[in-house]
Amino acid sequence: MKDIVAHLSTDEVYNQACVDGTMRQLPFSGGLTGWNGRGVRIRRGMSPLETLQEWEARQERVRRAWGTIGVSGRIPTSVGRYPLRLQVWHLAQEYAIHADDIEVPMPSRDRQAQLRWRAVFGLFAAEEYGEPVDAQLKGDRVRLHRSGRDIALDLETFIAYLTNRPQQLKDASQRALVRRLVA
Repeated sequence: MKDIVAHLSTDEVYNQACVDGTMRQLPFSGGLTGWNGRGVRIRRGMSPLETLQEWEARQERVRRAWGTIGVSGRIPTSVGRYPLRLQVWHLAQEYAIHADDIEVPMPSRDRQAQLRWRAVFGLFAAEEYGEPVDAQLKGDRVRLHRSGRDIALDLETFIAYLTNRPQQLKDASQRALVRRLVA
């Protein structure tokens, strides 16, 4: 749990640098994986409370700055000026992924609504990253077209596929399916 908060705090270092105009000072050697790994390792020397307090303080500062910019604004990012509205969606997706990692409880109705927006956003993000996914969403089901065949998936399995996190699925056959699909 502490490593997840450390990772989220590392994300806030990036968000804060975007707002402060200090992004070029961040050590991105090793890419995003290297950046995240360093951020988590640095925070392992902190107590859980210190890690949480750092995350909360950075988060508050970033949210206040984003509120001033407004959701229709644009912010500097590692890929250039980017719509804040979309950056917020990326962050919401990140939080949802890690909420799944630690199995945050959620009422079934809320969970289905969350899975729907995550599926829609996941398709958008895949397209934005230049890796479009051939899938159609219909209600709480997804038809994924891969390797010349259609595969029917529930939303939870589709999200596990999009995020390459089969370990989040409780059903062993669904985990195996996602592992085959991402291989």
